[in-house]
Amino acid sequence: MMSFFSDPSSWVLVAFILFVIIALVIKAPAMIANLLDGEIKKIKDELDNARKLKEEANSLLAQHERKIQNADEEAEKIISQAKEIAANQEAQSKIKAEEYVKRAEQQAIEKIERAEKLAVAKINDHIVSNSIELSEKIISENIDENSSKKLIQQSIQQISKLK
Repeated sequence: MMSFFSDPSSWVLVAFILFVIIALVIKAPAMIANLLDGEIKKIKDELDNARKLKEEANSLLAQHERKIQNADEEAEKIISQAKEIAANQEAQSKIKAEEYVKRAEQQAIEKIERAEKLAVAKINDHIVSNSIELSEKIISENIDENSSKKLIQQSIQQISKLK
């Protein structure tokens, strides 16, 4: 048995057995199991928390996607309304421009007619004044005193017939 204790590996065996006995006496496996159970519980809690966070993130993502979709739809509505308003404004502008052109055209026609009437009146006045001048000239050159008296008598007779 002496040879057993002289071998160092024997002492390692004895130390191992003592270690196992002491560990069993102080309930090391239970402590290790409790320690491992605590770690397992901690990991499970972290996983549950991670799942909850993932669900919240997915929920927020879905909400934001709905908001983006709603915003896109509203933007399309606004663009559609803006295009419709622009088309209406364009149509109204065309109508107003046509009315303005018609009014301007009518005013131009009226102006031309007034100018035409004025020109005709001036020409008539000029013709009348020239006719009177010519008549006076012709009468003064061609009518003597006897003819003049005869014309006056004829004029008086015609005037009395008119009464």
